[in-house]
Amino acid sequence: MKFGIFLLMQSPEMRPSQEIYAQALAQGVLADQLGFDYVVAAEHHFSSYGFLPSPLLLIPVLAERTRQIRFSTAVVVLPLRHPIQVAEDIAMLDLVTKGRVEVGFGTGYQQYEFQRFGVPLAENRAMFEEALHVITTLLSTENVSHQGRYWQFPETTILPRPITKPHPLFWRATSTVPTMAWSLARGMHVITGGTSSSMERIIHNWHLFQEAVAAAQVPWPQEFIIQRGVYVADTEAEAKAMLPHAIWHTRTARGLSTNSLPVNAGRAMTELTAQVAQEDDPDFLYKDWFFGTPEIVAEKIYRMTQYTGVSYLNCTFNLGQIPHAKIMRSMELFATKVMPHFRHYTPAQAQYPQREQAPDPQGYFAWEEGMPLTFG
Repeated sequence: MKFGIFLLMQSPEMRPSQEIYAQALAQGVLADQLGFDYVVAAEHHFSSYGFLPSPLLLIPVLAERTRQIRFSTAVVVLPLRHPIQVAEDIAMLDLVTKGRVEVGFGTGYQQYEFQRFGVPLAENRAMFEEALHVITTLLSTENVSHQGRYWQFPETTILPRPITKPHPLFWRATSTVPTMAWSLARGMHVITGGTSSSMERIIHNWHLFQEAVAAAQVPWPQEFIIQRGVYVADTEAEAKAMLPHAIWHTRTARGLSTNSLPVNAGRAMTELTAQVAQEDDPDFLYKDWFFGTPEIVAEKIYRMTQYTGVSYLNCTFNLGQIPHAKIMRSMELFATKVMPHFRHYTPAQAQYPQREQAPDPQGYFAWEEGMPLTFG
């Protein structure tokens, strides 16, 4: 199994940008030292949910400070960018990182962001598809011209040329079977859910992924990427003390995705959004998310492998305003006491039952019912 860290670069308290960036860079360097496989950077604009408007700009800084870790994005929002510029940025990153970059793309979903760029959210999917075609063609072919609905340009060759042929690996964020199948058929990796997705949703997405693999007529294995909120502590009490940060994340993410979150001078007014009984309940989040001691978090990951063919876990350690020192300690505990249990684990994805024959997802919570811990 592969492991990465996901940098959202949040700050409910609107801490100084210099502080947020210094801490994120330190976490990326530590991830490299601890043996994580990826640093994955998010893109968000204009609110304290994320201080990272251009994840592709962060990667070369981290590449200079690290030795072997790879980089990706989750995601670059294509409708908000000119595809020629994105293609040039990717080619340059591929060059300066010596092939350590992959790129995740998304359609975007926040009306708050699209309004400020003057881009119609209702056209995000059509814009995405045209932009992805342009980027793929420019990276893999010289002398490209394009006459599309949203972009037109005469014969163009981007420079520099990428060193990874035909281009760096692409990821796509989606949770619909047709789009997953389309992406898989073209060799793209698929991200099926964000940090705040419940385990029930993750299991549901796994079954959709199974359908997409069949529809795409591609063979197993395939990379099935999971994103989860993670906090590892020496005691359960300490882990539970960090749950308010997870609650802030779920409420803010929900408010932005439903375009109902007020933002005042950049600060997400999360306290004004409606609460949802389960999603904002600390007891539920502690059971559902990867919070706990190393033994409990390892058990939760093990349980997840029984229900999904997960091959890559993207860990969101930096949630809300969890203190930087605690994040670094959590990463260290995870890398030294959780990751080793799964480093040589490869899911037999083709052998997982389809939805109709799959076990009840509630079995994921069985670890809490007095059963012995697998790695205890």
